[in-house]
Amino acid sequence: MSIITLKELAAKLGLSVSTVSKALNNSFEISDETKNRVRKMAQKYNYKPNILAKSLKTGRSNSIGVIIPYLGNPFQSQVLEGAHQAAYERNYKLIFMQSRENAKLEQESLKTLNQQNVDGVIITPSANSNLKYLKQFHQICPLVLVDRIDFDLPTFKIGVNSEKGAYDATQHLINSGRKNILVLCGMNIGINQKRISGYNKALMANFIPFDKENIIQVDYGQSREDLIKNLTQILKDKLNQNSEPMGILGTTDTLTVSCLGILSNLGIKVPEQVSVIGFANTEAAESLNPSLSTIIQPAFEIGQIGVEKLIQLIESKDRFKMDFDTTILDTFIVARNSTKV
Repeated sequence: MSIITLKELAAKLGLSVSTVSKALNNSFEISDETKNRVRKMAQKYNYKPNILAKSLKTGRSNSIGVIIPYLGNPFQSQVLEGAHQAAYERNYKLIFMQSRENAKLEQESLKTLNQQNVDGVIITPSANSNLKYLKQFHQICPLVLVDRIDFDLPTFKIGVNSEKGAYDATQHLINSGRKNILVLCGMNIGINQKRISGYNKALMANFIPFDKENIIQVDYGQSREDLIKNLTQILKDKLNQNSEPMGILGTTDTLTVSCLGILSNLGIKVPEQVSVIGFANTEAAESLNPSLSTIIQPAFEIGQIGVEKLIQLIESKDRFKMDFDTTILDTFIVARNSTKV
């Protein structure tokens, strides 16, 4: 199908070019009914805006940068999917970069994106992110925070109710008869505080004493090989110290899935000897042996909302006078065989 121009699209709709342009750009001046009609016709006739002409007029590139710790992480890849969908619908393109939990690489990525003239950046800050640098960058190019949002930065933030998710997961383990529960978390990652808090509150609600030795901090800066090796030794030591059935709560995809594999290699029966549940958005959870109980985070929605909020900043007349809000989305548990009573 051939691509039509804005003028041709307006003629087919019986509307002015100005009205169609405003509708496609989601202007408040145009009714929702007209916007929907214009969008359906644009899709039907494969209309694509002239990005070059638009950028010359607005001074914008219609491009958005996205920086996340790891592109291969299931949760973060789903955030990217949501961001891509929202950007595509609004005629923006995305440029992906990863920080690998390295503050220096994160800064270099921000500099690169600025050199590429992106209109704004969605970022999940690294574990040791430099807040001072983020604030400086935000003055010249708008930032929106997703997932890790406990940073003193005046902007839109989109995350999940990590405390409630961890509380529910811990309660699920307690309901399955586990009182000795380990928490696996990445070292120096901000969201850990709320997840540990949720875990602790669940223990308190069930009159189970908190043991700081049950909080296992894992260094994400090490290689994958070293991470598995060190986590294996930690779990072996914990299992040797306790004869009663144990519960494990993983706070990230990597740790939760890795834990299940390590236990299998050690010949530990799951869930008979150890029950495992964790924050994990991997689609493979159902196919693992045993299938993995997970706390699901609405990653796709986080990416979508992140783009929507960033475009508000980009297209505002004065973003420094905007009222910023924080969007907190709920998690939910999918119980599978790894915690089956």
